[in-house]
Amino acid sequence: MWPDTPALRLGLRGRVMLTFTLGAALVSVLLAVSVFTISRGYLLDQRERSADRLASADADVVRARLAEPGTSPQDALAAVDPPTGTRLLLFSRGSWYTANGVTEDDLPPDDLRDSVADGERAIAPLTVRDVPYFVVGIPLDDGAFYEFSPVIELRSTIQILGTVLVICAIAATIAAALVGRWASRRVLQPLRPISQTAASIAAGNLDTRLPGADDRDLDVIVSSFNSMVDSLQQRIERERRFVGDVTHELRTPLTTLVTSVEVMRNHAGELPDRPRQALDLIVSELDHLRGMLDDLLALARTEAGLHHDEEEPLDLHDLLTHVLAGRPAVALHAEPGVRIRGRKLALVRAFTNLIDNADRHGGGLTRVSLTADTDTVTVHLDDRGPGVPTADRAQIFERFATGHTARGAASGTGLGLALVAETMAVHHGAVECADAPGGGARFTVTLPLAGSSEDDEQAL
Repeated sequence: MWPDTPALRLGLRGRVMLTFTLGAALVSVLLAVSVFTISRGYLLDQRERSADRLASADADVVRARLAEPGTSPQDALAAVDPPTGTRLLLFSRGSWYTANGVTEDDLPPDDLRDSVADGERAIAPLTVRDVPYFVVGIPLDDGAFYEFSPVIELRSTIQILGTVLVICAIAATIAAALVGRWASRRVLQPLRPISQTAASIAAGNLDTRLPGADDRDLDVIVSSFNSMVDSLQQRIERERRFVGDVTHELRTPLTTLVTSVEVMRNHAGELPDRPRQALDLIVSELDHLRGMLDDLLALARTEAGLHHDEEEPLDLHDLLTHVLAGRPAVALHAEPGVRIRGRKLALVRAFTNLIDNADRHGGGLTRVSLTADTDTVTVHLDDRGPGVPTADRAQIFERFATGHTARGAASGTGLGLALVAETMAVHHGAVECADAPGGGARFTVTLPLAGSSEDDEQAL
């Protein structure tokens, strides 16, 4: 089970890499332990056999010398020329005789001596003064011969072997981690077009599709993804057509109703007070309904890509000056010559909606500023209202959204800011709301400059 803690949760690439690493570590450890165990057993067995052969040969020498008249046990031991580090012990005629530094305190284990006393050859490991030996006991005619064969060099060899195997296991694990990293990239590489296409579709480019895949396994995913997008596009287009058709069909009876009410308003002076007040209320609601239908139709056209004008280079300073005409109290801080590509009518309507929103809910604009950097231009529109609560700042750009207090006034259609957001998205820009430095709300519009890479790559 993979870790489920958010801080420890791994992505697909991390899991592939971790799988390779853990698998290699497990195999390396098992292989290293197996090789070490087998090699250690083999080396010890070979050393034991060698010690037994050497002890047998030396025991024959001692036996032969003891058979000679006048040869003492000590002389018999002295006749043996063992390898360096080998120690000898002889039990003969009821006494112990030593050579090469073996003392009576270093006698073989009792079980080994008992076996030899019973006439059996025996061998056992023994550590004398921190030095490991193989002790070989061989029965003689009137005693026993013991040879201590050192295995200190074998222990060093085994330690070196263990160190080498550990290093190899670590190296194999690191190599597997690198291979896992490479493999995870190769595995995830076909998924990148899917994520890029999904991001493009989320941005509103519903005509985007995945290209065919050469991989049979991925081809199923690509086909299913494209079918899903086709179905989604058809559904959205049906909804857009429905909204546009309904809005368009409502305009005719609404126009007739407005005309009839205007005729009644021309004779409002002939009506009593209560009917006249009712007539004024009807006129107000009709104006609100007409504005909502206009915004709804404009929003449907924008989403469907139906525009009244063509894309063209625009001077954003001139466009804002045109939108702010008639509002001399609003200060425009901008330098001319900042050019973008867009549709003038749509942008004028979007900025007009932002200004109307400030007039209706924010007590009017106080400042409009324009700044440009390498690729984008940013427009700040500040008002003098109470601001927008943080929880409502994303919701106010949704259709028919209304906030609290002044920004939730019934005079709005609930579509103005949604139309602004859709217009900016079509122009590859964005709009967001925050607090103005001097109080009130600040609406920030970001658009790509004409000639920027994003603007060149994607046509509006």
